[in-house]
Amino acid sequence: MRRNGVSEPESKTIVILGAGFGGVAAAQELARLRPENEEWDIVLVDQNNFLLFTPMLTEVAGGVVDASGIVSAVRTLSSRVTFEQGRVTSIDAANGQVEIMIGESLPGVQRARKVIRAEHLVVALGSITNFRGIDGLVEHSLTIKTIEGALAIRTRTLALLERADEETDPDARRALLTFVVGGAGFSGVETMAVLNDLVRALRDKFPRIDARDIRTVLVDPGTRLLPEISEGLAQYAQKKLEQRGVEMRLQTAITGAGEGWVEVKAEHVQDKERIPTHLLVWAGGVTPEPVIEKSGLPLGHHHGVVVDGCCRVKDHPNMWAIGDCAEVPRPGGKGTYAPMAQNATREGKLVGGNVAAAIQGRPQRSFAYHPIGELAMVGRQTGVASIYGLHFSGTIAWMMWRGIYLAKLPQMRQRVRVVMDWTLDLVFGRDLATIPVPHSPRPQP
Repeated sequence: MRRNGVSEPESKTIVILGAGFGGVAAAQELARLRPENEEWDIVLVDQNNFLLFTPMLTEVAGGVVDASGIVSAVRTLSSRVTFEQGRVTSIDAANGQVEIMIGESLPGVQRARKVIRAEHLVVALGSITNFRGIDGLVEHSLTIKTIEGALAIRTRTLALLERADEETDPDARRALLTFVVGGAGFSGVETMAVLNDLVRALRDKFPRIDARDIRTVLVDPGTRLLPEISEGLAQYAQKKLEQRGVEMRLQTAITGAGEGWVEVKAEHVQDKERIPTHLLVWAGGVTPEPVIEKSGLPLGHHHGVVVDGCCRVKDHPNMWAIGDCAEVPRPGGKGTYAPMAQNATREGKLVGGNVAAAIQGRPQRSFAYHPIGELAMVGRQTGVASIYGLHFSGTIAWMMWRGIYLAKLPQMRQRVRVVMDWTLDLVFGRDLATIPVPHSPRPQP
């Protein structure tokens, strides 16, 4: 482009869909790599104006950490990135444009549709809970994917304790004090751990509740907990949860849910069983955002976008996909990378560099990453960890969990808030106040 006889750099519009770990990492890397003499418009789009630190959602559900401590305002992450708050409703890869719905953050805000054009597009929309078509699960379970979900778990738990304290019928009281979690991966195990700790720690505040009436149940169709870690650590986690009163229902699938009950079926038992409960938390897996399915992009076995080793979408040289909504191949064709935060973060950084390379005509790099380890909390001051092939359990693993995730929080203000919350919990215990959770409006097509 020339203006007044002077050559000016041509503007490049890079749109990143999703402000999760992958999207934010890509945006920050592009902002870092943008040359001073080149015009790159880096646009980050998300329906929320914050980055949610999902590994600590269970701490919010358990009332250990306040929700404000695990969110970072996206607009403060980089001055070189423009933020657009809106829900992505369609992706037109052929024409390089995206449609978003703005104004859905709160009731009373005027809604409108907006089209954003992109020369380079990064899809990092993450995932939603996969209910696997189980009858009644959508209507009668809570999830641990969002701030609203974590707060709803805590609020419902406290409300059930209050109600059980007033209930005179023994069977009805036991149903009010039965808490079920479906799924024995990291999210399910950590949710069960904090939920079990919460109800048992607060029981003595309710004089009419007998500890023997409290029932916490972890249900999973697999043969063991935490398939992502070694069998020895998984057995340790199971032992500690059982010692704290958690009932294990392995090789058992949830087959339905309704008002006041969840239906389960053990693998080698013909009949189904109904467990009376008023709190079912479903943590049985994730699936990419529905807009991915409607995009017309090539999808893989897990319904994620098919990409090559550089995270580039097949037949779309100026489009990349990362994180939970993409199926990023492992080197040597050994499957795809799991939908985990540490994978998404590194995929985002790599793609930021690859977008810059594409603009500047340089070769792109392939993604290859071996996680340094895994960590899980299994109760108050108890955890399991596998770091660089070394296994840890007990208090030291719990301290590692806290230390590593504290260091990974994006901003100092978050770290300070979380440390303060941990200190308050240690000194004064859990807060009993029940704060109503506002209902978020359902997205409209």
